[in-house]
Amino acid sequence: MQLIKRNIPNFFTALNFLCGCFAVYLAYKNLFEAAFLMVFIGAFFDLFDGFFARLLRVESQFGLQFDSMADLITSGLAPGMVMYKLFLDIGIREMDVSFVLLRNEFTFSFAPFALLGFIVSLGAAIRLAKFNIDTEQRYEFKGLPAPANALFIVSLPLLIEHPLFSSIKSILATFPALASICLISAILMNIRLPLFSFKIKSLKIQDNGYQLILLLICFPTFYFFQWVAVPLIIIIYLILNVIRNSFS
Repeated sequence: MQLIKRNIPNFFTALNFLCGCFAVYLAYKNLFEAAFLMVFIGAFFDLFDGFFARLLRVESQFGLQFDSMADLITSGLAPGMVMYKLFLDIGIREMDVSFVLLRNEFTFSFAPFALLGFIVSLGAAIRLAKFNIDTEQRYEFKGLPAPANALFIVSLPLLIEHPLFSSIKSILATFPALASICLISAILMNIRLPLFSFKIKSLKIQDNGYQLILLLICFPTFYFFQWVAVPLIIIIYLILNVIRNSFS
């Protein structure tokens, strides 16, 4: 019984890992909506592995490391692949490379400039490694969490193709815009900016005011924009934290 109890959080972490693997494959196939859904479900599982670990009091170093490995796929590699494919979609060309090594010929194609998309993956890897050794992020984040950043990145194709946002498609679907998003997202994940989390340490309303405001904003935003609400909510989350930090 104790063995089952101890591995309940790891089960959710494993589901998160598998969602990330599916998301990478779907993004490679240009199935962006399905890739977004897999990352969204993976982020949901990521919330529950930590929740059950704390609830059942079975937190462990293995669970912490396994969680980061899963997040590296779902929140690191998957959004990096989405950005790489977005660069290809806007016209960045692939080049053929061929060389001989030990009498074997190797031939492959890749787009050098599109590799900028994997800056997101690198930023997530650094963020997750720092999180594992940081004791100051139990109830508050320092920098944008990798899952939140991943949801923003993988929702960009949906935002670009959404009819309500057709006016900004010509701005977003450009090399400078996508390259800037990659760099800014990597910086936001690793900057020491205090951001509130939803790990409740007090039941007082005044201690959770910004969390409640964000939750209240979520409902109408999802109602009007459906899944495209995700990047909008993450932007609102960052704005609320700027306001919060300016007052504190």
